[in-house]
Amino acid sequence: MENFRKFIRFGDERINAEEIVSYGIAEDEDEDRYLYIETKTSEDLFRYYEDNVDFDIEEKLGEMDGLFLI
Repeated sequence: MENFRKFIRFGDERINAEEIVSYGIAEDEDEDRYLYIETKTSEDLFRYYEDNVDFDIEEKLGEMDGLFLI
């Protein structure tokens, strides 16, 4: 089991945890907040806008911090 890849679920998407380079919460020019994720293989950031997702972005950020922060 320890050789299996680990994924983090964001709504209907799953992102390989080993490919995540950076993540955080940001605001766009309209002051809309979103959770962003940058991976090694994607050309663009994954953006999950607070108003468009069925999960709390602060809670998801905390979940990711629990996985990645030392």
